[in-house]
Amino acid sequence: MNKWQKIVGIIAFALIVIYELLIWVNAYVDMKYIVEPNENDFLVERMYMRIGSLSFGMWLNFALVVFLFICIWRKGGKK
Repeated sequence: MNKWQKIVGIIAFALIVIYELLIWVNAYVDMKYIVEPNENDFLVERMYMRIGSLSFGMWLNFALVVFLFICIWRKGGKK
C-alpha cells in the first residue's frame, strides 16, 4: 500500500467512526427528549431496544472495518 492510500484509509476510517457515533447520539437524544416525555412505557422500552441494536451494529461495523483495513494494509506490504 502506498503512503497516500494509508493516509486516505485512516481519514476515511475516522470519518466513518464519527458518522456512526453521530447517528447513535442522534437516536439517543431523539429517544430521550421526544419519546420519553410521552410516558408510553411500551414505546420507551422498544426505543431502548432499538438503540441497543444500533449500538451493537455500530461496534460490529467498526470491528469489521478495522479487520479489513488491517488485512489490506498487510497485503500491500507483501509485493
